[in-house]
Amino acid sequence: MDKLIKILREQMILCSRLIEIFNGLNNALKDNATGIGVTPSVQAVEPLLKDLSKSEIKIQEFLKEKKVSDLKTFIDMQPEGVERSVSTRLISQVSNLQNQLRRKTVNAAGLLVSSKAFIDFNLNVISQTKASTTYGPPGSEIEHQRKIRMFDASV
Repeated sequence: MDKLIKILREQMILCSRLIEIFNGLNNALKDNATGIGVTPSVQAVEPLLKDLSKSEIKIQEFLKEKKVSDLKTFIDMQPEGVERSVSTRLISQVSNLQNQLRRKTVNAAGLLVSSKAFIDFNLNVISQTKASTTYGPPGSEIEHQRKIRMFDASV
C-alpha cells in the first residue's frame, strides 16, 4: 500500500506542475502575438509528460503484480485504516488534476489552432493573396493572379 501511495503522490505532484505550466502556456498564447513564452513552456512540459507516463507504467505494473483490474478495486479490498483513506483521497485528487490537465491541454490546442489561423491570415494579407473565382467563367482566374507569391493561399 505504501508503494501505491508513493506513486499516487508522484502523479499528483506531476499533474499539479503540468497544470501550472499549461496555465503559463495558455496565457502566453492569449497575451502575445509574438509567441514569447511558448517555447520555454513547451520545453518544460516534455520531461514532465515522460515522467507522468513512467508513473502510469508503474501503476499498471503494480496492478498486474496484485492481479487487480484497477486501483479502486484494490483499495476496496484493503482493510479499513489510515492507508486506505489516504489512498482513496489521493486517487480522487489525482483524478481531478488529470481532468483539469485534460481541459488545459484541449484549451492550449485550440489556442494553437487559432494562432496558426491568425498567422496564415497575416501572411495572406502580406502576400496580397486574392480568392479565386469559384463560380466564375473558366479562364477568369488569370486576371486575379497575385503579384507576390509567398505561400499557397488558404483564402
